Amino acid sequence: MLRNIRLLYLHNFLSDFRPQWPFAVVYFAQISGSYTAAMSIWALEMLSSAFMDIPTGIFSDRVGRRYTIFLGSLSAAIGVALYALAQDIWGLLPGAFFMGLSQCLFNGNNNAMLYESLKSQNQEGRFHHYQGRTSSMWHLALCISAFLAAVLEPFGLKFIFMVGIFPQVLAAITSLFFKEPRIHIHDGKKNFHYLLEACIAIRKNPRLWLLLLAQTISFGAGESNYQFKTAFVNMLWPGWGPGIFRGINHSVAFLGYWFSGRILDRIKAPYYLAFREAYWFITQTIAVIMSNVFTPLLMLTGAFVYGPGEVAREQLLQKEFSDHQRATMASIGSFASSLAYAGIALAIGAVADHFGLTAGVSLGIAISVMALPFYIYLYRRHF
Repeated sequence: MLRNIRLLYLHNFLSDFRPQWPFAVVYFAQISGSYTAAMSIWALEMLSSAFMDIPTGIFSDRVGRRYTIFLGSLSAAIGVALYALAQDIWGLLPGAFFMGLSQCLFNGNNNAMLYESLKSQNQEGRFHHYQGRTSSMWHLALCISAFLAAVLEPFGLKFIFMVGIFPQVLAAITSLFFKEPRIHIHDGKKNFHYLLEACIAIRKNPRLWLLLLAQTISFGAGESNYQFKTAFVNMLWPGWGPGIFRGINHSVAFLGYWFSGRILDRIKAPYYLAFREAYWFITQTIAVIMSNVFTPLLMLTGAFVYGPGEVAREQLLQKEFSDHQRATMASIGSFASSLAYAGIALAIGAVADHFGLTAGVSLGIAISVMALPFYIYLYRRHF
């Protein structure tokens, strides 16, 4: 089963080697004609993911982790190809659907595979170490591909999207070599009863559903705002700026993820989650108030604290999930997070179109900090 972990390093690197990402908002805006329409593509990705999240979580629990990760990789390859070939907003929409499908197939499934692979070797206690390091591969890939994007920018954004297809194809091939974790449980329950049982289990566990609620706010606001920041950086730095910004951001995030295990060995997960949300709010607010050439640099300081916070939350969630519904429970959380992302992304785009890019980024920051009180309340005995 440790073979799965080695493959996760490679798969995570390939699946997030996306040179097109730094310029995605700019590319979508060029094709669609507005930031609201551009952010609607991100929103559609998340809505697609949201409405298919729970069915794909059940699919993962019932059919298997290996087949699910393959389908997710294949969907990503199709999605990027459709984006690259799009000529107008109607051409972008099917790409958003397949990218959303890819995301929801990975949601819950990949962390479940990691946790179960470790548990089959009685090493689940080291989940936060392995999850941090396998997740760091996403940011290593995004870092390298972002710098590549800055080099490829003179060739045009459509060319960059074409280049982005090949890593996704390689990720799909890699996914065929995973093995199904031995402790993965299959049962004969119908899907509706399976989902209902998972929802009841979450509702009866106050710690779990409050943690999922905080995740919904933090992800919905944080991720939609992060995707929009490249347009904000594009206003403050030259044309190559978004690629360099994303490259530095992901290199710093890579280090944060890589050292997550050591950090969380010394700082309890609840403390770290609260610290991260507070740090983000303070630094991002100051950066927006400054709105000058140094603003992106201050925003970049939040990249290091991102990874350990994600690992801390995932560590807490995995302890609350049940073995036979691990992916389903995670997908219920992803469903809520995706809905929040879609709504907030559209709101940020609309505010930016009417009041400017600074106002759009400020809205995302204001919503994101609302997760902080939930983390403090949930683990108040630790503070």
